[in-house]
Amino acid sequence: MGDSVVRALDGVSFEIHKGEFCAIVGTSGSGKSTLLNMLAGLERPTKGEVVINGSHIEKMREDELVRFRRENVGFIFQSFHLIGTMNALENVALPLMFRGEAPRERLKKANRLLTIVGLDRHKKHMPNQMSGGQQQRVGVARALVSDPDIIFADEPTGNLDSRTSEDVMRLMREVVREQGRTLVMVTHDDHLAEYADRVFHIIDGRIVKIDVNTTETSDGGERA
Repeated sequence: MGDSVVRALDGVSFEIHKGEFCAIVGTSGSGKSTLLNMLAGLERPTKGEVVINGSHIEKMREDELVRFRRENVGFIFQSFHLIGTMNALENVALPLMFRGEAPRERLKKANRLLTIVGLDRHKKHMPNQMSGGQQQRVGVARALVSDPDIIFADEPTGNLDSRTSEDVMRLMREVVREQGRTLVMVTHDDHLAEYADRVFHIIDGRIVKIDVNTTETSDGGERA
């Protein structure tokens, strides 16, 4: 910016383990979205490494990155990004079309995922026939349908009211744990971050604190 250098991220270094739900928390301009974009291979770091499952994604060509994301990564967006001319089933099945899967197999997988996220009665509904919470459940199913190793969620409840946000967060936590996925979520909301296993607090491009959450299980015990 002019003569000054702005470091969106400065000295950030951490590891995320397979099957973990991690939240990156910070205010607007803290660098959290830049960090998520670099982890997902959407932006390249000017320095440093981004290693996912042994692959250095900062060294990949664009076509390699596209293939890597298609085969390993799922995305959940704040604005749902559902296609208005497709019903819920077709929206969830769409990523599989880009992988060349047969239509019958695509719809079979999409059907199963919509059942998992609790939308049995809404599979043929168009986006404008569903509430925001239902649309985001479709988004969660779509992120999972390609069987990704890691899911990136960018303010996934930003367009939802507080009660619906809680429902979607519980759904994400349950589905990710049951299916053994790794989930990395960016949020400005400290309360929603409590659903994660670990919380990375970022200020001015630096991670200043990492919290480990302890959540209560259904049998009344505690899980670290």
